[in-house]
Amino acid sequence: MSLPILPPELIEEILSWLSVKLLVRLTCVCKLWKSLIFDPTFAKLHLERSPKRTHTLLTLIDGVEESETWVVAPLSVRRLLEYPSSTVVNEDKCYRFTNDSYDAIGSANGLVCVIGVKSIQAGNREIHSWFWNPSLRLKSEYSPTLSFMCPNRSVHHGFGYDDSRDTYKVVAVFWDHTLQKWEGRVHCMGDSYWRKTLACPDFPTLLGPLVCVPFVNGSVNWLALNNLNYHEYEWKNVTIEKLMIFSLDLRTETCKYMLLPDCIGKKPEDEPTLSVLRGCLCLYYNHMNTHFVLWEMREFGVQESWTRLVNLRYAQIQWDFVPDVMMLPVCLSENGDVVRLACPQAWYDVVMYNRRDGRVEHIEFSNSQIFYACEHMKSLVLPRPHPH
Repeated sequence: MSLPILPPELIEEILSWLSVKLLVRLTCVCKLWKSLIFDPTFAKLHLERSPKRTHTLLTLIDGVEESETWVVAPLSVRRLLEYPSSTVVNEDKCYRFTNDSYDAIGSANGLVCVIGVKSIQAGNREIHSWFWNPSLRLKSEYSPTLSFMCPNRSVHHGFGYDDSRDTYKVVAVFWDHTLQKWEGRVHCMGDSYWRKTLACPDFPTLLGPLVCVPFVNGSVNWLALNNLNYHEYEWKNVTIEKLMIFSLDLRTETCKYMLLPDCIGKKPEDEPTLSVLRGCLCLYYNHMNTHFVLWEMREFGVQESWTRLVNLRYAQIQWDFVPDVMMLPVCLSENGDVVRLACPQAWYDVVMYNRRDGRVEHIEFSNSQIFYACEHMKSLVLPRPHPH
């Protein structure tokens, strides 16, 4: 007696509700299933039905001194909160870098973007990007090289998904020494070129880290000073009134400005930093060398929605020093009660802070240090990195 055969549309419906881990295994069942699971239309359907904000992309250092290796690993938020001392550097989904000229600049829909920057003669620089899918263990070819004159100045990057065109975009913003102005370029996955962002001809002075720029609501976001086409500044001379958030919409490639929380008051001791937690844009900084402060913009683009989540005294953490390097919010529980914090200065030390009862728990690692954290907007899905 033969088994009944399900129609293809019903098979697709059933598979679209399964986890990525199981789907990867099911690609071995038959060629038809493999073709279906890797189809871009199915990937979009699966993305729509995937749980939101379930993974965080971590960048760690494995080992110390001469044996250091950069490791990029996608970990579930639940695991990071429920098993805080678990080791991640040996995960089979990790990617290792032995060349410090590469950085994982962010992730979207489970696809990770890696940037390589190389300095060449006379102050010229070259950059290229490639894409890595941890679920499928696939890596794309390199993008075309982008060359420009940019001596003694770093390049700011962004990465995200343009749902209006169903494509992934890499953004590079740099100070062009020849033109004496900020310039922006965009590369779409699968294209053979970088193009100028014509809809945004002027950029403010960008601040913040050069990697893991927050991708929220279809936009990449930088902390900035409202000085157009100006590139030199000293933080000690910056006033709080000059700070803002510069947001570039990847769908329209147009920009807008957003204000910081009204209640910040005194300028932070060090440059604040933007991140993504629970799918929301967040701002964190060192206040008066006494507190770590974390704000969340609960409704993107609405200044009134800024909510202060954490105001943690360093004395409460019981360190015998004030961090010279900013603490990093790694992840936040869905109900907002528990936040995981890392301090690059306190080697291997991670703090679990419960906002409800004020409890602080220290988690030590034996072989790795969390250095950056950048959240996924969705759980890991199955977009193929395009070959060129």
